[in-house]
Parts: sequence; structure tokens; C-alpha cells
Amino acid sequence: MRPVIATSVFLALALQGAAFAQQSTQTPMREAPTTGARTTQSQRVTTQEFLNKAWNINNFEIQAGQEAENKAQKSEFKDFAKMVVNDHQKMQDDLRSIMRSTRGAELPNAADAEHAQKLKQLSSATGAAFDREFRTLQIQGHQEAIRLFQDYAASGDNPDLKKFAQNSVAILERHLQRAESLKGPEGVM
Repeated sequence: MRPVIATSVFLALALQGAAFAQQSTQTPMREAPTTGARTTQSQRVTTQEFLNKAWNINNFEIQAGQEAENKAQKSEFKDFAKMVVNDHQKMQDDLRSIMRSTRGAELPNAADAEHAQKLKQLSSATGAAFDREFRTLQIQGHQEAIRLFQDYAASGDNPDLKKFAQNSVAILERHLQRAESLKGPEGVM
């Protein structure tokens, strides 16, 4: 009788381990991002999705940067904003240039609701609150942008846009690092 019980316990434990192993291989894990930029598995992004999101990101960064050039309290925020405006304007121009040779896809002509809301939120802030909000939105936005551009560079179906996405990642990472290093009146925000 004891060998039957021991065998049953052994089989139950073995089946439990196998079920756990199968479950963990079926659910791909995303790494906990250090800067929000790295993932273990890219997400499939269609060309039109990428175009919509990339255009909205660039459009928001240009407008938010222009707002910061006028309203930021500290010169390091204004300098960062100027860099962001210049880089994202160039990225937007590059995107438009690639679109001229891409059939069946188009760029949006107005900001999506998410980015319009973020811009409204930023525009309503003043003083040190503006600097904090700008920094927070820059960090979050660039983390999301890096993931998007990396995903399209890895799995996109338009070679010109893939190259654009790949080349843009370094710019976005530099923006993220600078945004994270911005300090307010009390030090790091």
C-alpha cells in the first residue's frame, strides 16, 4: 500500500511541476524596465498604428516643448525643451518624407484624445508645478515612445519606417536620460 501512496504523491508533484513549467512558457514575461525602454518580447505593430502613434508623439513633444520654452522656470528645462522641439520636428519631417513613398497609409491631421488631454493638463500648470508636470510627461512619454519605436524596428513591415524607428531610438533614449536628470528647486523632482 505504501508504494502506491508514494507513487501517487510523486506523480501529483510531477504533474504540478509540469503544469507550472507549461504555464510559465505560455505567458511571455516583460522585464521590469529600468528606464521603461527594454522589453523581452516585441509587440507586433502595424504600419498604420506606428504612423498614428509616432505622429502623435512627435506632435505632442513639439507642442509641449514649445510650451516649456515659454513657461519653464529653470534654464535647464528650457534648454531641454528646445532640444526636444528640434529633434521631434526633424523626426516629424522624416516621417512625412517617408510617407510620400508609402502607399495606403496616412498621417493623422489632429492629435488623438490622449495627447490632447496631456497637452491641456500641461498648459494649465504654472510655476514649479509646470516644471514637475513637464518632467513627468517627458519621462512617461519617452518611455512609451522607446517601446513603440523598438517594437516597430523589430517587427514592422515597412523597411523605410523600420530604419526610421531604429535610428530614432537613440534620440528618444537621450531625451529620456535628460528628462530623468532634470532638477527642480528642491533638487531631483
